[in-house]
Amino acid sequence: MRTWDVRGRSGGITMVRAPRPKGEEQMTVWRITGGESESGVPRPERGSPRYDLVELDSPLLHIAGGTGSPWLRLTGEIDVSNVPALTRALHGAQARAGGDVHVDLAGVGFVDVSGLRAFARAARDLNGLGHMLVLHSVSAHIDRLVRLIGWDAVPGLQVHCRPRG
Repeated sequence: MRTWDVRGRSGGITMVRAPRPKGEEQMTVWRITGGESESGVPRPERGSPRYDLVELDSPLLHIAGGTGSPWLRLTGEIDVSNVPALTRALHGAQARAGGDVHVDLAGVGFVDVSGLRAFARAARDLNGLGHMLVLHSVSAHIDRLVRLIGWDAVPGLQVHCRPRG
């Protein structure tokens, strides 16, 4: 296997080939993290969102976003203790992208009422600007709670559930 010694530098990474032990297969693994290649040519856009900006990394909740991207990925549990960070992340995603904000909740197992309230407020704020908050991969029990409270009717909020399987 071919290994690389990665050394960070301003504006990108430098890849330095490490010596390959005898008898091992050759394989190159690349991880692209930045906007432009070494030659200065922009990299083509990818079909899936990039999460290269960590908004919050706590034992209870991890929020990752993308620079210039309207997407956030949440993993863990949302409760009153991390709602201020969630609110900042939602506002930050809207400010970076200037349009609809998309939140991937596939890794979220629990949301309390304060978390749902934060989503509803963000949706109302975005609706006032002509945009939407779109919640993706919402679990069935969180979707049920949103509908029970009646927040599925909040202007500017769209909820997409995981397919049942």
